Amino acid sequence: MKKRRIVIVAFILTAAIAIGIGFATLTDTLTIIGNAVVDMGAAGSAFDGKIQFTAAQAVSSTGTGTQADTASFTSDDATFSVHKLAVKDEVSTFKFTIENTSNVPATVVVNATKVSGADNPSNSNEGIFEVTYAYSNVDKVIPSGGTMDVTITVEVIAPVTAEATATFGLELHVTTDDLTP
Repeated sequence: MKKRRIVIVAFILTAAIAIGIGFATLTDTLTIIGNAVVDMGAAGSAFDGKIQFTAAQAVSSTGTGTQADTASFTSDDATFSVHKLAVKDEVSTFKFTIENTSNVPATVVVNATKVSGADNPSNSNEGIFEVTYAYSNVDKVIPSGGTMDVTITVEVIAPVTAEATATFGLELHVTTDDLTP
């Protein structure tokens, strides 16, 4: 019986050790580390496509000329042609709408010079024509999903004694920087 008891105790101890070894846990640590870099080239392209002209219109004219003033636009460029003006103090007005469909506000900046180095805005015949620019958003910030109108007024400021022509230009820089002048 004593042998039998020893065998049973030995068996129970062996079983307990086997169970203890069977339930022993092995551990390890796993780590996930991520990095992100915004592709500013792609972001800039996407932003550029979201800031665009959406309307152009010859608003009014006090001119006595026989041809109509015109205004047109593409997504990145807007043009106007003044034909109604004939004498001193006559005025033609044009309106261009810029829309911001990006997810960030955009600031419109009028730098003193164009990318080409020319004056900005420009007027090739300042002796005959005066051109003024007005912005519907006084701070020149177009909110995300918003618009801003640019109104251009051309006035004959000198007596017309001969045919006069001029070229006008305004280059707008649109940025997400807070560069409100």
